[in-house]
Amino acid sequence: MNILVTSLCFYPDNFRINDIVDELVKQGHNVTVLTGLPDYTTSKIPREYKWFRNRRQRIFGAKVIRVPIIARRQGLFFRILNYSSFVITSSIYALFTKCKDIDAIFSYQTSPVFQSIPALIFRKRTKKKFVLYCCDIWPECLKAWNVKEDSIVFKIVHWISKKIYNSCDTLAISSTSFREYLTNVCEVNDDKIKYLPQHAEDLYSDICGEYVDNGCVDFLFAGNIGAVQNIDCILKAVKQVKTEKEFKVHIVGDGSSLQECKLLVKELEIEDRVVFHGRHPLEKMEDFYKMADCFLLTLRGDSFIGMTLPAKAQGYLSAGKPILGAINGSAQEMIVEADCGECVNAGDFITLAQKMEHIIENFDQYKIKGLNGRRFYEENFTKEKFMDNMLKLLRN
Repeated sequence: MNILVTSLCFYPDNFRINDIVDELVKQGHNVTVLTGLPDYTTSKIPREYKWFRNRRQRIFGAKVIRVPIIARRQGLFFRILNYSSFVITSSIYALFTKCKDIDAIFSYQTSPVFQSIPALIFRKRTKKKFVLYCCDIWPECLKAWNVKEDSIVFKIVHWISKKIYNSCDTLAISSTSFREYLTNVCEVNDDKIKYLPQHAEDLYSDICGEYVDNGCVDFLFAGNIGAVQNIDCILKAVKQVKTEKEFKVHIVGDGSSLQECKLLVKELEIEDRVVFHGRHPLEKMEDFYKMADCFLLTLRGDSFIGMTLPAKAQGYLSAGKPILGAINGSAQEMIVEADCGECVNAGDFITLAQKMEHIIENFDQYKIKGLNGRRFYEENFTKEKFMDNMLKLLRN
């Protein structure tokens, strides 16, 4: 097939769409990627992409077309400019470029939902099947920016989101909890919604179930450190843990709430228990996953965003080690179904501390739960299963 992929973010930024495109090409498909400039990791446009350089590339064997955007930088104002610039420039490209060789259209929709507009334009021009892969639900994501439902901004975005979600041929969802929201809030026909959980590269099979005996139980949170991730729940729990045994919480990543979390650690006087490692490239993460004894998974529970299954969950499962969550919705269901650890409701740091104590005091019995998680990963979240199901959606 000749497949057109639209995505705001693409290589060298680290998103699952990179794996998807790579595998599509390996399976013999002709892939064209319409994307922006790679500014997600650093919030700046790299020098080699300025002044109209590298706007046409070959990556993973796919043809990559990059449209101009305004860099993310810092703050909400530039974030809005970043999103808007991609929508405008990619839509202009979609309106005026030749598109007769397209067989199917796939939009990898993280935030914002507007980034799928160029895919919608291509659908109207070509009459080809348009599969939208929803990884973030809109307009619910606006609540993470403290935009209220009764505001004019929320209502406008709600109307646009409904239009986009209802205009695709198939709406693939990465979390089961999205279905209820999309049918009730965005009035999407349930028949067009298909569950397509995100995959995880099998990067940690060599260290699956392997533990470092250092006399300390090491908890690991890896990923974005923002308001939605609710890291303060972990830190407050650490303060409540009462045990004579050694334990540490390792936080690997960066984000808008990092400095607030560091200040909270000082305020709670838990500097001896919490270590911030900063952001590290994917190839370095194996060292942290090997060091970890138990993974931490948290999201805020005050909006529908907290019902989702974070992409990091599949990576945790693949490493074959237990997961401790303070999270609702799909992620809590996964931990219970897989029997891969323990879970409490989002934000419940008191009970989270109790679970941490139990894991620290009885760690050996949790190793089997880690292997349960690995088994669940192999049954549900491998790249092979994802690609098979995705291609069925494109072909049907």
